[in-house]
Amino acid sequence: MQALFRVLMLVVLITGLALSAAWARDQQFSPPLPPGITPQWAPIPGAPGVQHAPNTNTDLFRYGQRYYFQHDAKWYQARNIAGPWQRIQNVPRSFHQVQANYFRQPPEWAAPMPPVPPGITPQWAPIPGAPGVHYAPNANTDLFRYGQRYYYQHDGKWYQAGNISGPWQRVQNVPQNFHQIEAPYFKQPPGWAKGKKTGWGEAPMPPGQMNKNEEGRQMPPGQMKKSDP
Repeated sequence: MQALFRVLMLVVLITGLALSAAWARDQQFSPPLPPGITPQWAPIPGAPGVQHAPNTNTDLFRYGQRYYFQHDAKWYQARNIAGPWQRIQNVPRSFHQVQANYFRQPPEWAAPMPPVPPGITPQWAPIPGAPGVHYAPNANTDLFRYGQRYYYQHDGKWYQAGNISGPWQRVQNVPQNFHQIEAPYFKQPPGWAKGKKTGWGEAPMPPGQMNKNEEGRQMPPGQMKKSDP
């Protein structure tokens, strides 16, 4: 009986040591920096105080006197680039201003940059029935302008910016007039736009998908294509 008790205690001890080692590995982590590479720091526009190291090809950041590293959706912090690195649950608030293109593995709260083709300046056109709302058919994205603000929809999420170049902030709601926008003006229509009237009357296709006028008649703005007779 004593021998069985000793075996059970040994199993418990070994299990406890294994769990402790796993916890320690999770709490302390060394970023896999390329050998011989010294991080070259660059500021991130729109994220005050946050710098990234583009030459390391990792999610390595610096903020104040501390370093931050993201790996497998987990964040680590260190006072020295060589470590030790400690697992943390939250990052400074300014990190939430960092846009997705500065991450290798973007966290959910990172705001994406609108994929406007390089060298393209958005050409704004008003949306009938949605007062004050303009869209950019040549951008080929769900990019809109309303007043002094820009709005962008990506994967069902909305972002807002005071400047077309960002920074973009995630927003839960868009102005009420956006709910008057009909589905054809979206590349990815939100739930409240699906099923709305198209609003393009007898035109051969919805706005945003036409590439030329037919028989000299002006069609709605967009990527106009000559329609088949």
